[in-house]
Amino acid sequence: MTVNIVKPNMLCLEYRQEKEDKDHGSCLWARFTFNLDRYELTITSDCGNYGYKWVETPKSESFLELMARCDEGYILDKIYGSPDVFDYEETKKIFYEYADDDSEKKELDRIFEEIEWCGYPHTDDEFIRVFEEESSYDNVWEYIQYSYPANVLKIVSVFDECIRQKIEEIIKN
Repeated sequence: MTVNIVKPNMLCLEYRQEKEDKDHGSCLWARFTFNLDRYELTITSDCGNYGYKWVETPKSESFLELMARCDEGYILDKIYGSPDVFDYEETKKIFYEYADDDSEKKELDRIFEEIEWCGYPHTDDEFIRVFEEESSYDNVWEYIQYSYPANVLKIVSVFDECIRQKIEEIIKN
């Protein structure tokens, strides 16, 4: 085993939310640390901690150039992966979109009224169990929709709206 001292070429951009911000409290602070040589992004914030390492391509573009062209969806996928939070409202919407006629929509009205009478399900398993008890639908799991946790969406929006803009300024200078 070896342990070495490494003095990386780092850039840290710090985000601070101001009291006047319309969504004050959603993410009070975040530090976006870029290892410019190793193409690593580390985010430490009150919305959680995230990180990702890209393949190093210094001959074609710098890490900051890469980061400047990354959109929200791309960053979301890299720091979190696939959505995994059961989204009841979107699931419900999908059922109605695929309903063939008014009688099927009325049946869905009855099913969802029964489900909501007991309280909104919080997990996909809970939803499937209750939905299958109330209906004759097959393959209910095919309709299930997922979203991202609110904290992940917030930190990605901070990257997209604030940090990326600062990176673009740095690149210009």
